[in-house]
Parts: sequence; C-alpha cells; structure tokens
Amino acid sequence: MKKLGMASFAGCLFVVLAAQGGDDAAQKKEKAALQGVWKITVFETPKGKDSNLEGATLEFAKDGQNIVFTKGGEAKKGKFKLNPAGKPKEIDISPSDENKTFEGIYQIKKDTLRICLSTDSGDGRPSEFAIKDGKKYVLITLEKTK
Repeated sequence: MKKLGMASFAGCLFVVLAAQGGDDAAQKKEKAALQGVWKITVFETPKGKDSNLEGATLEFAKDGQNIVFTKGGEAKKGKFKLNPAGKPKEIDISPSDENKTFEGIYQIKKDTLRICLSTDSGDGRPSEFAIKDGKKYVLITLEKTK
C-alpha cells in the first residue's frame, strides 16, 4: 500500500513539475516575442483616440521584467508580468513611480502588439480588446520597430 501511495505522489509531482516547465517555456517564448521596442500607432480611451501618445514607445527589456515608456525624450520605467496561459493572455504593468498595477490582456500577431489595460483597479482586468461603457480601459496598438 505504501509503495502505491508513494508512486502516486511521485507521479503527481512529476505532472506538476512538467506543467510548470511548460509554463516556464511559454513565459520565455512570450517574453522573447515582446522583447524590443514597440511604437504606439493607436491609443484609444473611453473618450476616443488620443493622438498625443502616437509615436511614443514601449521597450520590453531582455530580462523579461522591465519596461520603459518613452515619449518626447522623457522615459518612465516600470515592471511587467505575463500570464500566457490566460485566455486571453494577461499582462500586468507596474510603473516604478506609482504604487499601482494596471491589469490587462495582450495579443501578438507578427509585428503588431495589442494591449487592453484597465486604468482603474475597480474595473478589473479586461476580457476582450474593446473599450467598454463605464469602464476605464485603454486599447493600445503598437508596431515593432526594426
């Protein structure tokens, strides 16, 4: 009986570790795909398009944790976390100078990145790439720079 119990435990442990390894592989793949500089082409808010942010950039660092937003020569640093297993894939962005985390979702298609973020923690994480009535979401479309 004890041998069967230990074998079952070992089997479960293997499954859990293998699943985590898959998560690590997915994390590495997504972080590698994001790495580099992305230029904002469209920035939408509940009030409409905001052309003031077009041309600003987001740079995802090689370390897979740090992000830099640059506009007009001014840079703001922050951290990001991914959950590629989410449906849709999830991203959290935390600016270094704010005690706040913006919850969002993201999608990468070739050289285009779409991010939908909640700017108000009370609104919760978006579930689709859309601006919703009564929600403080922003929808950002970016293109990878060469």
